[in-house]
Amino acid sequence: MKWKKLFLLGLVATTITNVGTAQQADARGANQFQTEDSKAFQKLHSKLLDHHKNADLMITAHRGQWRDYPENSLGAIEEAIEDGAEIVEIDVRLTADGVPVLMHDETVDRTTNGKGKVSDFTLAQIKELRLKEGLGGATAALTEHTVPTLEEAMLVAKDRAIVNLDKGWDIRESMYDVLVKTNTVDHGLFKGSSNVEDAAAFMAKDPEILYMHIIKDHNANAVDSFPERQPVAYEVVFDELSDPQIQPEKVRQIQKNSRVFVNVMWNGLAAKYTDEASLRDVNLGWKAVTNLGANIMQTDNVEALDYWRDGGNMKHWESQKGNRTVRVQAEDYISGGQGIGYYDLDPNRDDPSSPDWIDVADRDGATVVKTNMAGEWAKYEVNINQSGMYKISGRLSAAVSPAGTIKLDWDGESSEQIEVRNTTNTRAFELQEWEYRYLEKGSHTFVVNITTPSYHQLDYIQFDLQK
Repeated sequence: MKWKKLFLLGLVATTITNVGTAQQADARGANQFQTEDSKAFQKLHSKLLDHHKNADLMITAHRGQWRDYPENSLGAIEEAIEDGAEIVEIDVRLTADGVPVLMHDETVDRTTNGKGKVSDFTLAQIKELRLKEGLGGATAALTEHTVPTLEEAMLVAKDRAIVNLDKGWDIRESMYDVLVKTNTVDHGLFKGSSNVEDAAAFMAKDPEILYMHIIKDHNANAVDSFPERQPVAYEVVFDELSDPQIQPEKVRQIQKNSRVFVNVMWNGLAAKYTDEASLRDVNLGWKAVTNLGANIMQTDNVEALDYWRDGGNMKHWESQKGNRTVRVQAEDYISGGQGIGYYDLDPNRDDPSSPDWIDVADRDGATVVKTNMAGEWAKYEVNINQSGMYKISGRLSAAVSPAGTIKLDWDGESSEQIEVRNTTNTRAFELQEWEYRYLEKGSHTFVVNITTPSYHQLDYIQFDLQK
């Protein structure tokens, strides 16, 4: 339960200072617990080092589980691990007094209630700030979570997960010192696209250091060029399948000594093989990437990827099995054009040449209707397989608050006005409950009306039969 996790995470700082007292209270039990955890972690560590062609897929949570907690928060790390991630990616920067803390941007503006560069805040000052929900943004709600130090983050992950240390190559020595202090050097996955000599020199200082080298079009030849110990993984970034770093022979070369790490969060990181494409069809995303040779994937959809990895059918993800769930894609409005299937006030902004003005666009693999102005509407048909009460929801994203309002029209009967919630980013899709309605078996038409300017992107409308 989240409240319990929050309580436990709130004790992290106290635990750090009082660890000696806790050990004195029950040294034998604590040592046994640590030994069991250490054994589990060693198994995980060995899994990371297993780089053969058919090595088990490992999941990396991008900025932790930001769908439930603020990005780069202790809660996001905790939740990512519980949701199935073996690796948690965090971003690290230095405060004015030289303390490594978790923050993606150079400034605190997007993710906290403060303003200014991380490097201009002392640790005490940055600890006074509060993190915003999810991926943040100007209008995202504040939480009670604070900016963690790297030390706090490593203690949460200790004996439970590998930590992918992003944004921190230039401060690697400071991060390494924290890992030594917390006895987690073998937990931290350093990464960079630096020259091979600098990376090799850093690895040479400690055999426990884990390093991942980033390769793109310009440095694909870095594979196998390290003078001694090779990186445990290569992060392969490609926007075209013709790129040299993703060619079969290059992937096989990587797999001789290392794992193949691929990002699937948005277009351009792995061509168009993305999380959102995978939710429509795994052959358009995750399956295709594993076929290319990836055995670590960094994702914004930890639970969904873990579900698929465990053999789950993505047709049942966020839905009920059998015929109890029906989905209508937002782009599948009724044909007939302006005034019949839809009404839109201006041409499609992504494709002005389209004969349909309605704003249909690709959003990193999700086909959405976006840029919704007050007075616009789209008409849909839904085929209901079984009479009953249905929960009607919309899967959408929105980066601002207020994000607008809509109404559903059913043969002249309107729903109550529905407020679209801020999901904190246009990439952060979530299923939002709209209304409950009894529907007879058969075909029904309904209209999604934009009643106030709505800054959302609609992926699909879902109908779930209630028991």
